[in-house]
Parts: sequence; C-alpha cells; structure tokens
Amino acid sequence: MSKAERYIELVSDENGHLYDQHALKAVEIAREEIYEWLKENLYMYNGECDGDRKAIIDDLKQAMKDE
Repeated sequence: MSKAERYIELVSDENGHLYDQHALKAVEIAREEIYEWLKENLYMYNGECDGDRKAIIDDLKQAMKDE
C-alpha cells in the first residue's frame, strides 16, 4: 500500500469521502511517490544519473509542481 493510500484511509470519513484539503494532500503525497520511484528507477547501475535522465526527472517534478 502506498503512502498516499494510507493517508487516504486515515483521513477519510465514515463514508470514505475526503475533504478538499485532504484530497489535495493525498495528491501531493502521490506525486512525491511517483517522483521518488522515477528517481530510483531511472538511475544507472552505478548510482549516478546521466544528464538526460536527470533532466527528465527534473522536468517531471517541475511539471507536477506547476499543476
């Protein structure tokens, strides 16, 4: 279970609904999880990220912030 899913379980009401601020926070958590997954999975075997991969990650992170 992801951190976003756990957060949703914690803050949802008895009907499974979220208040707006909780839904936005869940989206923030999910975005960060996506960013971290990409960062971990786009690294090369030696732990260094080449310029193209780092640019992709940085562009995606900025796009997620801009949304």
